Amino acid sequence: AMLDSRDKSPVPLFVDKTGESGSGEVVSPFENSAASSTGNDDVDGAPLELSPQNVDKVLDEVRPYLVADGGNVSVSKVDTDTGNVYLVLEGACGSCASSTVTMKMGIERVLKENFGSSLGEVVQVEPEVDEGGKPTELTVEAVQGEIDRMAAAISAMGGVVHIVNVDPIGVVEIEFRGPNKVKQGLELALLDVEYVKHVKFVS
Repeated sequence: AMLDSRDKSPVPLFVDKTGESGSGEVVSPFENSAASSTGNDDVDGAPLELSPQNVDKVLDEVRPYLVADGGNVSVSKVDTDTGNVYLVLEGACGSCASSTVTMKMGIERVLKENFGSSLGEVVQVEPEVDEGGKPTELTVEAVQGEIDRMAAAISAMGGVVHIVNVDPIGVVEIEFRGPNKVKQGLELALLDVEYVKHVKFVS
């Protein structure tokens, strides 16, 4: 309870430069947020430290909405000098111009709420594509890669996915258990994979 008033102080970033480190109190708000980020969510007043791990953790809040639309988001890099966060919008999200704008605004809002003034710009970057060994037909690896990207968000929403069969001509057979909206999002994301023409759900 003693920390509440400190956490809501508008100038927590400068506390660690005042030489109070010998007082035995929690001096840096970052130490406090790092300790509380292990699952203690009641430290709402203090901004989190801007790091790839914390950004990824905050993005977990919006991932369910992205997955429901057949997409996902990953952290490309975080520039701690400028505060800029570089994100890759994946799946259907990355290819739809209107949803990109809406989503970017939603993601920016969530990040600002958590990182405050330490956040710079939120920049969308293209995913790195290895053109070297690009397949010419549908492969199990391509389907599994897309599922792996969404795996954490799918399981967080109570979904379980298993690939039954991948036909090189473009038919993917999937065994899925979980909420219907996650199933729809999974189907949209898989249809966005190159060479996928049809997603068939089997039980």
